[in-house]
Amino acid sequence: MSSVTVYELADLWPASTDDPHAVFEGDEPPGQVGTYVIDPGQRVPASGWTSHAGAEVSVILEGELRVVTEDTDTVVGGGTMTVIPAGVEHWSENVGDAPARLVYAIFGEL
Repeated sequence: MSSVTVYELADLWPASTDDPHAVFEGDEPPGQVGTYVIDPGQRVPASGWTSHAGAEVSVILEGELRVVTEDTDTVVGGGTMTVIPAGVEHWSENVGDAPARLVYAIFGEL
């Protein structure tokens, strides 16, 4: 890739509802960057835990999310960033009254 790609986040949100929407995936090193909209009351995953072989960084732009790991249980909102190390099991839930919008990046295998 030799040029800059600019994304209007407003154009990405519709494809991000209910599932993450990757706008970049790489092989060297592997990774993914995308957007995600989580509706009020929605839990991700719907049950159980998720984890990734690579570290996950999310910038929460709007909304309120409860982020849970084995060791932490915290609520974050717009203007915050979360970092979840590789292999750490976690889940998130929108505990606010409005959709939560975030941009995420996973560095390493998914």
